[in-house]
Amino acid sequence: MTTRNTPETEADHTDKAKLKLIEATLGSLMEDGIEGCSVRRISDRAGVSTGLINYHFSSMHHLVADAYSHLASSFLDKAIDATAVHEGDPRRQVSVFLQEIFASGVMQQQVLRAWVVFWGLIDSAPPIKAAHAVSNNSFCRFLESLFEELDVQQAVSPSPRLAAIGLNAMIDGLWLEWCLQPDEFSRQDCIRVCEKWVDAVWSAT
Repeated sequence: MTTRNTPETEADHTDKAKLKLIEATLGSLMEDGIEGCSVRRISDRAGVSTGLINYHFSSMHHLVADAYSHLASSFLDKAIDATAVHEGDPRRQVSVFLQEIFASGVMQQQVLRAWVVFWGLIDSAPPIKAAHAVSNNSFCRFLESLFEELDVQQAVSPSPRLAAIGLNAMIDGLWLEWCLQPDEFSRQDCIRVCEKWVDAVWSAT
């Protein structure tokens, strides 16, 4: 029996072209930081003409915003997927989530170079600010849903929403400190600190 290849649609081709530029942008930012935020460097890295960036993205800020969303969702989606096998056991899901968020693939100093660019452009670039808001809210909403499930079993104080915001802030702070001083503590230390904090919040009455 012969199988026919489904012809690539124009939308498929566009999606592939945009993904190639997004990946080139992330590679450029991770390698060169703010200096990598250049149409010329990104187009050279992607092996395309500079005109294709303008064709697929209405501005450089929109390309960087999509790169931000792509990087953030890749970390978050992987962490959420890993917790699915433990559905019904929210405390175990939190632990698995922390293991994934502090995994070696995430804890990389080169990733920090890209985040510094994103953070530095948030106030001046509305598309990047919007991308940050969406990714940050998605992160907090997932953690909040786990704290809400824990709240059924034991009283959580502060509220599930505030607990999610607090854990999110702790994760960000530990990740940033590790990137700046990787010899001072390990990713396992980061996980232990967060686990202790979750236990304290979970058992609070």
